[in-house]
Amino acid sequence: MGEEPSMTGGFEDEFEALLRREGRTLAGFVLALVGDRTAADDLYQSTCLEMWRIRRTFSPGTDFGAWSRAVARIQVMRHWRKAGREKVAFSSAAVDRVAEAFAAPPGSGPPEEDDPEGARRALAECLGALPGDDRSLLGRRYREGAPVKALAAETGRSEAGLKMKLMRLRERLGRCVRSRMAAAEAEAEARP
Repeated sequence: MGEEPSMTGGFEDEFEALLRREGRTLAGFVLALVGDRTAADDLYQSTCLEMWRIRRTFSPGTDFGAWSRAVARIQVMRHWRKAGREKVAFSSAAVDRVAEAFAAPPGSGPPEEDDPEGARRALAECLGALPGDDRSLLGRRYREGAPVKALAAETGRSEAGLKMKLMRLRERLGRCVRSRMAAAEAEAEARP
């Protein structure tokens, strides 16, 4: 059984060009999800291999970046499951927010999109500036994967109240990271 006519030559050349064009953004996306450069490099490579393997599922003319991030997200989730670390990683909703940030055109999104390492440093600084109880709550929820229901019981809050507290903390961190990234960018531009 031969390949479909639309999937030969031109399609594969176009696919390779799209993969080369999106490669850096995709690598940054994986790094933002994983946080460990070595693991991110391995996952980026496995994502590229998987994308090549399933290339016929990509529809030419559609958003290649979104498709590649979806494949990468699956690879990262598989990695976490295999490593037994799914509970240590981001929640699916957090992964989705990272994916949305990467979906915006370059230069139109937050500055952390163009500098994932700088964003990671800014996030660490912003987390360090939070009161210990808030840091601990975020760590229990997102690093340890503690269920909201269990955390609500531990903290004496309602589930809705705890969800609101977590949302406010995420928003506070987001503002802090954007502010630090903007300050770092302004400082870099001011240098001769």
